[in-house]
Amino acid sequence: MKKLYSLLLLAFFGILSSYSQTIDETFVEPIPYKAAGITVTRQLPNGKILVGGDIAFYKDKKVNNLIRLNADYSLDETFLFNDPSNLKIKKVELQRNGNIIAVAHFDNPYNMQDEKAIIFQLSADGEIKAEITDLKDVTSIAIQYNDKILVSGGFISDNGYLKRYNGDFSIDGTFKNDISFDKKVSDVKVFDNSIYVSGLFSLVDGMTKNSIVKLNSEGIIDTAFDVGDGAKGYGFSMTIQDDGKLLIGGNFLRMIDNLPTYNMCRLNLDGSIDNSFYSQYYSYANSAVVIKDSFVYIDAEINNGIVSRPYLIRLNSDGSLDENFNPVKLNEFGSDNFVSSFVGDKIFYNNSEQTGNRYGLSVCDLEGNVKPSSELQPCRLGAFLTGGYFDGKLVCVGDFVKINEIETYGIGLLNENGTVDNSFVFSKYLGEIKQFQIIDNSTIFVSTKDKFLKLDNNGNVLKDFDFKKDSQLLAIEQFKVLDNGKILITDQWGLYMLNEEGKQEAVFPVNSDPNFWTTHIKFEMQNDKFICRYLLNRSGLGYTVKLIRFNFDTSIDTDFNIGQGPDSLFEKMKVLKSGEIILAGGFLNYNGISSPNQIVKLSKDGEMDLKFNENVSVSQIGNLGGVTYHHYSKIEEMDSVIYVSEVSVAGPSVTAINLDGTFKKDFSMPNVIDAVSDLIPIEEQETESSIISRKSKTSMNTNNYMFAIGTAKNGINDLSSIVIKVNIGAKSSLSLDLTPEKWVSNVQFYPVPVQEKMNLSFSNSISPTKIAVYSSNGTELYSSKVQSTSGTEIDMSMFASGVYFIKVFSDSGVTTKKIIKK
Repeated sequence: MKKLYSLLLLAFFGILSSYSQTIDETFVEPIPYKAAGITVTRQLPNGKILVGGDIAFYKDKKVNNLIRLNADYSLDETFLFNDPSNLKIKKVELQRNGNIIAVAHFDNPYNMQDEKAIIFQLSADGEIKAEITDLKDVTSIAIQYNDKILVSGGFISDNGYLKRYNGDFSIDGTFKNDISFDKKVSDVKVFDNSIYVSGLFSLVDGMTKNSIVKLNSEGIIDTAFDVGDGAKGYGFSMTIQDDGKLLIGGNFLRMIDNLPTYNMCRLNLDGSIDNSFYSQYYSYANSAVVIKDSFVYIDAEINNGIVSRPYLIRLNSDGSLDENFNPVKLNEFGSDNFVSSFVGDKIFYNNSEQTGNRYGLSVCDLEGNVKPSSELQPCRLGAFLTGGYFDGKLVCVGDFVKINEIETYGIGLLNENGTVDNSFVFSKYLGEIKQFQIIDNSTIFVSTKDKFLKLDNNGNVLKDFDFKKDSQLLAIEQFKVLDNGKILITDQWGLYMLNEEGKQEAVFPVNSDPNFWTTHIKFEMQNDKFICRYLLNRSGLGYTVKLIRFNFDTSIDTDFNIGQGPDSLFEKMKVLKSGEIILAGGFLNYNGISSPNQIVKLSKDGEMDLKFNENVSVSQIGNLGGVTYHHYSKIEEMDSVIYVSEVSVAGPSVTAINLDGTFKKDFSMPNVIDAVSDLIPIEEQETESSIISRKSKTSMNTNNYMFAIGTAKNGINDLSSIVIKVNIGAKSSLSLDLTPEKWVSNVQFYPVPVQEKMNLSFSNSISPTKIAVYSSNGTELYSSKVQSTSGTEIDMSMFASGVYFIKVFSDSGVTTKKIIKK
């Protein structure tokens, strides 16, 4: 009978271990949207507006990167452009006969050489009439008076080119298409019968011509036009005024009081500097300068005495700043590929999703007064980057301005089935969210580059901490709000404790030697202490990786010792529920011992677990493909298994490792997700809060679930960034690290569930020394020495409703009990 029972158990756990990981089909994948990448806005003769760039949607309509809008900003659905290759629109020009010439290019986010491009000839209603497909690295186009098309191109230091095509897209044999440039050609413009070509070149057909060359209509060099030294290999923009003079956006050399300056300038018809124009402002090389009524509109960096950032400004015809124009604030990096154009008596401009219309295309009048533009809604797919789970809700952070139909900047709240909780909206852009912490179901803390904020459960800002004034912090790299309300925080150079109001009250002595400085500070909680990693740097002597443990009174815990440690900086650190520590990524040896998968486990006091290292080194994780180091993105623990995700290696996106370092052979992340940036275990909860109206209840079940955030393999429903809910499989009997009942019987817990006081009584067979309360994610919330061997009580009234674990420490071991707090 005993043998049969053992066989049944073996079969049962065999079934559990073979449980496959599947997507929870009840979870509806949310869709993140971000502002479109606008490169073209153009008013057409009929008053309609052509908009191009990287545009996948307009409001709820799927579009194809080039759209036409009516005067009321509604989508003109009679415009029929449909490119099956879904190329991004780079430039658009109009022919006199009404045709549209558009340059479209394949995705090239890293600006690599040999960027493939197609030049389309479209009818006035967007139908494709002809294509040029044999060109690479196309930079610009220009239309001559006879509708012939000039095309420029080249890649940085490679030879540039200039070609001319007839109206039917055949090559124009009357033009010198073999004209040679020793480097990239960036732009081409036409004025009457003259052609102006600009770029990084210094030789044209073997003749010294720096930065700009003027050609006649056949492509022959006009030797009378010469700009001297020009921009000396730097980029710049070129705009032709109505009188034929050239306005140069920046980087052009001129002498002021015998000193060189590279600001904006204007060139005369012979290429000489027009000294009647001088400006201390200039635009970026890849940004457009536009002119109207002799005023010059450019993007430029303006310093207000506190910070320098880009604005749209207006210059007078002599280059001086027009004080009557209200500078229009742009994105933090809004000078990169900035474009603007005139639509009637308004200016359409891009790079404004942080400061204007969240969809990146905003409107102001000719005096700089921002106008309503919320009806302009071009967008593309955004990205989820990280998340956190609490009380049946998933907080998602990423690059987006909208999830499904809910407009929210960079942070949103999902229900457990994937629908968006529309009660939470972060309505104003306050910076890219770097970290967040869910405190309870009514409070979330978030940090950005320059902000540290406390939000309520609707996304409203409860407190904007002035950390640069109230502490030594220069920025925020990582923070942790403790149970007592104090804040452990670092800017990666120093480590501080702030009080609940955000004022500094302690400095942790990471380094006391003035000959060294610290960087890359990171920390992880370990019960009533915390582990701190940092680099100790010294000029000319490299760096040393440090890993120490602090007490919260700022003293260093000398019981923690890692020995020699890793041979270089590790990327990820995770403290397990047991207090043991996982280090991963960025090192090849630890304490002189090879770690081919770059994962080690330490005891809670820092000693390397050699058996774990031996087991985890048996098989290679992924295929590095010649790259030296793994790039692990997240480490999570669930049901006595360590899950490690990776974003840049061929092979599994998530690896499951048992606590002894052996691999969990039956685990495989569903193949619909490719690179995984975050893993969020779904902890068992059963809560109902009376503090707020939002309530949720996660029912107990027999399976483990985890959210995975990452990129879709080959795209799911055209999504490139996805959140999926994964059924990890059946829970093991030890999934909560609960103590077997025969041990629990030595400790009695009552009442269960508890509302205020939890009573514990002990049998004579154990001698308890300490009791502790832990949250469902393993964080120690309370601990106390046991004064009586017969029993004690815990005041649970201080804790919110939910699931908790109580541990009783004794000479015979640790007893753990899961309890429900009403």
